[in-house]
Amino acid sequence: MSKARPSETTTLRTIEGVLAEQLPSAWTARLVRAPGRPSGRRRDVTLRIEPWDGVARELTVLVKSALTPLAAVQLVDTLDDPAESVVVAPYLGERTRQVLADRGVSSIDTTGNVWLQVVDPPVFVSASGAERDPWPDTQPLKTLRGRSAGRAVRAIVDFCPPYGVRELAGRADLSPATLARVIELLEREALLTRDARGRVTEVDWAGCIRRWSKDHTFTKSNIVTEFLVPGGLDAVIAKLTKAKWPYAVTGSIAAQPRSPIAPVRQAMIYTDHVDTAMRFLDVRETELGVTLLIAEPFDPVVFDRTDTIDGLRLVAPSQAACDLLTGSGRMPSEGEELLDWMRLNERNWRH
Repeated sequence: MSKARPSETTTLRTIEGVLAEQLPSAWTARLVRAPGRPSGRRRDVTLRIEPWDGVARELTVLVKSALTPLAAVQLVDTLDDPAESVVVAPYLGERTRQVLADRGVSSIDTTGNVWLQVVDPPVFVSASGAERDPWPDTQPLKTLRGRSAGRAVRAIVDFCPPYGVRELAGRADLSPATLARVIELLEREALLTRDARGRVTEVDWAGCIRRWSKDHTFTKSNIVTEFLVPGGLDAVIAKLTKAKWPYAVTGSIAAQPRSPIAPVRQAMIYTDHVDTAMRFLDVRETELGVTLLIAEPFDPVVFDRTDTIDGLRLVAPSQAACDLLTGSGRMPSEGEELLDWMRLNERNWRH
């Protein structure tokens, strides 16, 4: 693709082709410009979809060169009938597309991302295109990768608003500048709201955890060693309840007391004392039949706001949920179950 972001004319021409590839051969879809109106203004382009039976439906086309999730929320608020509109752009990020879809607004981008829904006649098209913007902008912070970002997200999620940047930075042991950049990113992603003074007033904490899990993974963000447990996981759990060295359990074991859905098959532990843990738990390194993962943490924040249940030290639910969402097998499902538990028991874990 070209390094330059496509013009409006190129965007509209490409969109027609993208949609034509997704519709049945007997259907037609074309963009129609209102006569005598300059391009680029609201409601001057419509998308005309004509099914095989000839009963056409038109949607108002909103052309954007780029659209952040926050801007998408603000855009939808200006629409008289969101279901009658379709947003088109060179590229629409996953979070932006989700924001639009949640509010009933269709969207199409030139890379092939399509979410199109028409009630009458019934039309639904969903297709995936690029996962990353081929024409990235110069926003100051684009990722939640790294120790500072992780510490910031944990604080934003774990503490109940309202709070200011300096106030939360003190609780999180972070510089206000670092925290402010993370807050700005999450605000652009429409995952939190700030008032006129800049204080955070509302947080979509589940959305923040899911967004963090896009950039932070248990196996890649920490230094992880794989082990085989000859005596089984029950023996490991029993020994951990007597451990005198610092540790915190994450993953499925951390989820079990809160939202048990299936037997635990793999243990995940954070500690800065890997050698001590190996000797104490009597495990050996392996690459096959892994039943234990011991991680040197990306940041000491994994030991913050832990719970001790039945003698076992567990990471905070927010940390366990992120680690599960980035895991393998059924772990992402366990992560979603844990998020459901967190939603029903918010007073039990938010500070």
